[in-house]
Amino acid sequence: MPYCIVCGNQESLASSKFPPCADTANAPPYGLLGNFNEEGCLMTMECQGASLDDAQEAYERPEEYFDTCPLCGSRDIRW
Repeated sequence: MPYCIVCGNQESLASSKFPPCADTANAPPYGLLGNFNEEGCLMTMECQGASLDDAQEAYERPEEYFDTCPLCGSRDIRW
């Protein structure tokens, strides 16, 4: 199960590979966010800057894409 080593978050992880879709004050800070279930399976994704092709690739290989904790900003993710 993926989780953040710093804060223990295991519900959602972000990808640093995709910038947010807009540079505004209200824009989400990440272009792709993955939501995981209790078993660590990727359940849903929020695409705010990634293309559908990029999102599909991230879905197929989440450990290569979801590398940032959206809660604390750490990149210390354990898979």
